[in-house]
Amino acid sequence: MLRPSIGIDWDDVTAPFNSIAIRMANEKYHPEKPYRLEEITSWANEGRTSVIKEFYNDPELYSRQIPTEETKRGIRRLMQIADVFFITAVSPHFMGVRAEQIMTQFPELPPENIILGSAKDRVHFDIVLDDAIHNILDSKAEYPVLMRKPWNAKMTGLLSVNTMAEFVSLVRQIMKASTSKPEKITAPAVLALVGPSGSGKREITEALCGSKGGNTTENIRAEQLFVRPVNYCTEPERHGHRYVSEEAFDRMDFFEKTAYAGVRYGTRKEDIRELLDQGKFAVIPVDMCGAIAMKRSFPTHIIYVARDKEKLIADIIESDYDTEEKTLRILSIDAEKRNRKICDHVIHNDTITGDFVSGAEELRKLIMPESEK
Repeated sequence: MLRPSIGIDWDDVTAPFNSIAIRMANEKYHPEKPYRLEEITSWANEGRTSVIKEFYNDPELYSRQIPTEETKRGIRRLMQIADVFFITAVSPHFMGVRAEQIMTQFPELPPENIILGSAKDRVHFDIVLDDAIHNILDSKAEYPVLMRKPWNAKMTGLLSVNTMAEFVSLVRQIMKASTSKPEKITAPAVLALVGPSGSGKREITEALCGSKGGNTTENIRAEQLFVRPVNYCTEPERHGHRYVSEEAFDRMDFFEKTAYAGVRYGTRKEDIRELLDQGKFAVIPVDMCGAIAMKRSFPTHIIYVARDKEKLIADIIESDYDTEEKTLRILSIDAEKRNRKICDHVIHNDTITGDFVSGAEELRKLIMPESEK
C-alpha cells in the first residue's frame, strides 16, 4: 500500500460536535447536575443527555466547530503520505456550511476530496476513520478504524484509536506492514500481544513471565528476561490487572490507555521504561490501539496470536464473563482476525494444556536461537 486513500469523518472525529452541544445545553438550562459527554453511552443518545439534540440544527453549534491544532497537524501528516478525503453526514441545510468549514480549516485539500452525505458504505477507501459503529461495520474499507467515544466504548474487536495522533501511527503501521519484512526481535523491547479474545494472550504472558504473571515490574528476578509491567484497570478482580477506581484512573498519568467491553485499562510509561533500561522484554497483552501507542514510544514488536475459531469460541464460553461480554467477544472474533495483516509477527497458540502453552514456545523460538535457550 504505497499511498492509501483515507476517508475521515468530521463530527466528533476531526472537529468536536456532541461536546459543543453539551456545553450549549448546560449554558441554556443550567441543570443542577451538569450534562457530561460521558453520559452519551449509545449512538441514539436516548438518556438524560438527549436534550442536546435540539442544538443539532443550531447554526451556532457549527460555528463553534474548530479542530484542535493537534488534530490539524495529524491530518496534514496524513496528507503527505496518503490521499485524504473528508466524508461527512450532514443535514442538507448545513451542507454548504460544512464544506466551507472544511475548506477554511484545510485550504490545501482539493474541494473534490469533500464528500457530503450519509451513504458512507457506497464509497470505497483503503482506510476509514469514524466514530459511528454502524459506519465502521458497514464500511467497504480494507481497514475500518473506530474513533473511541463514550457511545461506542462497549464495542470490542475493531481497530480503534483515541486520538488523531494514534490514527497517524496506525496508518504508518498499516503501510509498513504491507511493504517491509519482519524485523528480528531483540531485547530490550516491548512484546505487544494482540489477537481475538480466547487466543491465549494471558496464558502466553504467564508462561513467559511466570505463574499468574508473577514476574511483574514490582517483582523481577535478575535472570528473568520476560517481565509483565503492572497494568491498571477499572474492574475489580480482573485477572492479571491492578484495580483502581474510575476517579483514581482519571487522576493517574497513563501514557497508554484504552477501553474494552466497558472496562478501562492503562499502563504507565515509567513502568515500561524501567524494564527496558534493565534489558528486558516487556510482555503486554493489549489491543491494537494499545499496541500502536506502545510503538510510538518504545521499540515494540506487535505479535498476533492466532488460534482456531472453534477454540476461541469455546474459551470465551467457558470463561466467567457475563453474557453481554461473551457475546461482544464472540462477535469481535472475525474483526480482530483482520488485524493479523498489520502485525509484525504471527504466532500460533493452538495448545494450552497445564503449563504448556504452544504460543509461548513458538515466541521463544522466534526470539532465541536454540543455542541461547
